[in-house]
Formats: sequence, C-alpha cells, structure tokens
Amino acid sequence: HKVLQKKTKMAETEGDDDNVVAVDATIVRSESDDETADSVDESQQRISDKVGAGILLRTLKAGDATNFPQRGDTCRVHYEGFLEDGTKFDSSRDRKQTFQFRLGMGQVVEGFDVAVAQMSVGQIAQISIPHIYAYGIYGYPPIIPPRSTLTFEIELINFS
Repeated sequence: HKVLQKKTKMAETEGDDDNVVAVDATIVRSESDDETADSVDESQQRISDKVGAGILLRTLKAGDATNFPQRGDTCRVHYEGFLEDGTKFDSSRDRKQTFQFRLGMGQVVEGFDVAVAQMSVGQIAQISIPHIYAYGIYGYPPIIPPRSTLTFEIELINFS
C-alpha cells in the first residue's frame, strides 16, 4: 500500500456538469444530483477538472445512498489498483487487510480522495483516474509508468 499512500499536490477543480463540483477533494452536490452528464451513461458519474481530463466513477454495487464521508473522516476501504494494460499494481484484498486513510488530507492520490468522497457506505465502484490526479507526468517508477491513467475498484466499508 506504499504506492497508494504517496502524496500528490491537491489541485482545485471545477466540474463540467452541474451535478458535481470537486474542490480540494470536497464534493459539493447540486439539487440535480440524480441527473448525469449527457456524455456519460447512467452507471457513471463524471468528476472533471478545468482542462477536461475527468475522473470516472462507475457503480458496480450500490451503497446505502445515505452515509457519505466528509473531508477529515477516516475511511476504511478495500481496493485493487490496475494500470491501463490491466496489470494489478496493488490490492488490499490480496493482503486480506482493509486500508484506512483520512479523506481529503493528501494521504492518497487526489483522484482516490475525490472518488471516495462521492461514494456511500457499502458502495463498490470502478474509478478511472487520469495521470494528473494520480502520479502525474513522472509516474512512480518502477511501479507506475509516466502519465498513467489508473483504474481502481474501491469498496467503501465504513468511515468515522
């Protein structure tokens, strides 16, 4: 899990759609939360930045749709991380141990923070994170190549 814990610079972001705006990994929801962006199917939500390189969240299993973690909460998750070619680079499930981090505190790559803030307890989601919200132009050699879009499958178990 050392890879996942690498700090990245938090960038201020604004969403392209009216439903979700991410600023320093804090999700602000509009009254039209149930609508999705025209370019994304109903099972995905687009959390995007100023230059259009968006984070995609696709729900695999719905959560309770009630309990959403807030910045500063300690989140307990299971996750698996994959490179663009499908190579698994990290997995809490393989270690048979959940992973805990404080949401929005830069303890994980920014895209992971942003995505988990959008999830409810019990939800399992597949997240696609472009390199600018992961390990950037340099990657994390030798594990993460430069400019890598990462895919995570994340289960939000609980938070406190």
